Amino acid sequence: MFEFQMTNLLWIVVINFLAAFLQASVGFGYGILAMALMPLVLPMRLCSAISAITVVAIGLQMVAILHKNLSLRTVLVPVLCCLLTIPFGMYILMHNSERMLRIILAVFILLLTVYFIISQKHRLVIKKSLKNAVLFGLVTGISTGMFNIVGPFFMIYYFSICDDHLNFKANIEFSFIIAGLYSTLLHYLYGNITLDAAPYIVSASAAAIAAGFLGLYFFRRLDREKICKIIYVALPVMAFLLIK
Repeated sequence: MFEFQMTNLLWIVVINFLAAFLQASVGFGYGILAMALMPLVLPMRLCSAISAITVVAIGLQMVAILHKNLSLRTVLVPVLCCLLTIPFGMYILMHNSERMLRIILAVFILLLTVYFIISQKHRLVIKKSLKNAVLFGLVTGISTGMFNIVGPFFMIYYFSICDDHLNFKANIEFSFIIAGLYSTLLHYLYGNITLDAAPYIVSASAAAIAAGFLGLYFFRRLDREKICKIIYVALPVMAFLLIK
């Protein structure tokens, strides 16, 4: 159980607005930023549930706009494999202490930061293959079940194989919808989604949708490399705050 506080609600609105703007303008990052900051004010399990529903809202908004750029053949295998391991990630979430979950998330964020820095420096490219589609899907399912962080591994895979940036964005947003819907169902069955959580969930989703329109406008205009560099510096700080 948790006690509703207006201050926490305002923080959730701000965090989800910023995270959704990042997602819409750069193409990834909602889950990482939201799940790095929301646990500072709310329990980890509630944060994961909020993120699951908000990801669906963001995905529906983006796919409605970019549906002509979607390639179902590209997303089929990764998404199906993601669904296989989401329950395993959810099991870890529900059977570990808040402290342990914070440590796991902090380590996860740090490892992702290291990978992103290396991939930017050496231009790592992932080949389009059944093996890679299965691998990235399975790993994404675990991170989705635990923290509803859907984007990083899908981003690595889709960015390497998609024809253009709009195709990439449509594919990854559609993947968010499917993974988020399944994760939302599991959160409901586990009791993480309740009437007490409704104000946070509704406010987070509304803030994310508002940010989505603004972020999509800037999608073709922002210097994504500079933004990514800022993110790489900020993520280790967020990881430290989680385990402080």
